[in-house]
Amino acid sequence: MADSGIGARAPVIEITGLTVALPRGGDRRHAVEDISLTVGPGEIVCVVGESGSGKSVTAQAVMGLLPKGQLTLESGSIKLEGDELTTKSPAEIRALRGAR
Repeated sequence: MADSGIGARAPVIEITGLTVALPRGGDRRHAVEDISLTVGPGEIVCVVGESGSGKSVTAQAVMGLLPKGQLTLESGSIKLEGDELTTKSPAEIRALRGAR
C-alpha cells in the first residue's frame, strides 16, 4: 500500500549539485558550489549562512534571475514540481513565475 503522507508526494523544489561561477579574477571561483536541497509539499526551509555564503545567489538561480554577465550557472539541476528549470528559456521562466 502506498504512503499517502507528505513524504510520498513529489518535491516542490529539488536542487541537485548546483554550482554558480563568479567572474574571473575574483577571490574565489564559485558563489555556490555543489548545493543540493529538497523542499517537499508543506515544508518550510530556512537557508542560513554567513554574509557571502551564497544564500541570495541560490535563490536567484532558482528564480532564473542570476545577473547576466556576472554570475553563471555552471552545473546542476533545479526542478520545480519535477520540471527542469535550467534548460528553459528566459520567456519560459517568466511564464512560470507569473503563473504560480
